[in-house]
Amino acid sequence: MKNVLVVGTGGLAREFSSYFYDHTKYINIIGFSTTNPEEHAQFNLPGTLFGDEVTPDLVGTKNVIIAIGNPISKSLIYHKLKAKGFSFPSMVHPSSIVSNNIIIEEGVVISPNCVISPNVTLRALSYLNFSCGVGHDAVIGRFVQVNPGTQLGGFTVIGDESLIGSGVVVIHGVNIGNRTTIGSGSVVFSRVVDGATMIGNPAKRLRAFEKQ
Repeated sequence: MKNVLVVGTGGLAREFSSYFYDHTKYINIIGFSTTNPEEHAQFNLPGTLFGDEVTPDLVGTKNVIIAIGNPISKSLIYHKLKAKGFSFPSMVHPSSIVSNNIIIEEGVVISPNCVISPNVTLRALSYLNFSCGVGHDAVIGRFVQVNPGTQLGGFTVIGDESLIGSGVVVIHGVNIGNRTTIGSGSVVFSRVVDGATMIGNPAKRLRAFEKQ
C-alpha cells in the first residue's frame, strides 16, 4: 500500500478517492493539495488539507497523483512538482483487465472496469476513467484525459495533452493530434489535426471553440 498525495479536490479527484481508497483501500491517501480548500471539508475527503505549495518533506511522501481533468493544467502542475522531487506512481484498479505486454509510464491512472489490450502504450500521466476500452497497439499520449465509456480502436494514436470526452468511439487506426478536444459521444472516423475540437457522429470540427 502506497502513501500518496492527491492533487485536486474536484470531481475527478473525488472519483479517484472513491475508486482507490474508499472501496478498495488500494492506497493510503495522506491528503489533498488544492486551490479550493472548502471542497476538502465539503466532501469529507480523507487525510490532511494542503495548499498548492507542497514539498515531499511537508507532506511526508514523494508519491503524487494528479487528479485534474484539464490536460494542459495537469502538465504544468506535473513539471512544477517534478522539480520539487515528487514521484508519480501509476495506479491500476484491480477490477480492470490489463494485458501483460503493455507499456505504462509514470503517473498513469487506469480506473475501474477498463480493458487494455496487448501492445498498448500509455504515456506519462495519461488518465483513463471508468469503463474505457483500448484496442491493441494503441498509443495514448502524455497528460491525456480519457473520460468514462470511451472505446479506442486498435492502432489508434492519441496525441499529448488531449481531452477525450465520455462515450467517444475512435475507429481503428485513427490518429488524433496533440491538444485536441473530442466532445462526448463523438465517433471519430478520420485523422484529427493538432488543436482541433471535434464533436458529433461522424465527428466534425468546431473552430469556434478552439483557442486562437
